[in-house]
Amino acid sequence: MMAKRNKIVLLSTLLMICGLSFEASAQRWFRTSSLEFGLIGGASHYSGDLQEVYIDPRGLKPSVGIITRYSPGEILTFRLSAQYGSLEARDDWYEDLTALSRRNLSFTSELWDFTGGLEVNLRRMEAKQRSGIYPYLFTGASVFKFNPKTTFVYDPTSAIAQYMEQSTPGSYTGLIDRDGEEVELQPLGTEGQETTEFNDRKRYALTQVAIPVGGGIKFKLNHKWTAAVEYGARFTFTDYIDDVSSTYVDPVRLTAQYGPMSSAVAVRNPEFDPARIEGLKRGDPNDNDIYGILGISLTYRLYGNRPVCPSF
Repeated sequence: MMAKRNKIVLLSTLLMICGLSFEASAQRWFRTSSLEFGLIGGASHYSGDLQEVYIDPRGLKPSVGIITRYSPGEILTFRLSAQYGSLEARDDWYEDLTALSRRNLSFTSELWDFTGGLEVNLRRMEAKQRSGIYPYLFTGASVFKFNPKTTFVYDPTSAIAQYMEQSTPGSYTGLIDRDGEEVELQPLGTEGQETTEFNDRKRYALTQVAIPVGGGIKFKLNHKWTAAVEYGARFTFTDYIDDVSSTYVDPVRLTAQYGPMSSAVAVRNPEFDPARIEGLKRGDPNDNDIYGILGISLTYRLYGNRPVCPSF
């Protein structure tokens, strides 16, 4: 009987200690997860051979996606994101008629971006703080998918049309039914990729890697919700996001290898002399293309209420 009473007293004492500990430090009784899930939206843009400035407002396109963050501590945060957007640039956006701007080249492309990275919070994100503002920097690795396209404009009076008709009768006029068609540029080898004469120019892959570098500001709204504004540039290892990189190739070579559409979209200035165009500068192969994403995210931190009784 005495032993039973002692057990009851001991159990009551332990429960009282747990209760007092809960009142003294309620946060110890709740475990807040370090895992966040949310949405991210904003705009994507391109920077390369068809753009005279780093960011042209006309090239900003909507971007949406999902993001997750994991914070093992107060300084470092690991992140994963998947975003969809698009890219666009055109020579005719610019009035300065330099030799390159007269190319009359243009492109659009869908963009899929998958990024894994590490954020460094420049101010400690303490879990006990209900709200706050936290600037951060991030980097990591991105895998992106693109596919440059352009709209074919049929112009039988252009110099390229007349040149093609002289060398290969019927080649250009056969494209009349494709006027206004959006065509994919990579399969057309517009700079002579993998032709006999330019075998050193390999066909570029449509899925590639990039290095993201950026920063932003997190706004902790409460223990559950965090908003953030960020910008990240993706430094790529390709100069062909826009399908423009090196020099022009004789349209006759392109027609023989890839068909008349290749020549028609490779040389788009109606006044260029196609017979003298091979070897002339079409782009700058010394600078790879860049794309960037401006994002606004809202994430939800998983929150639980598992009690943790003090250990002895």
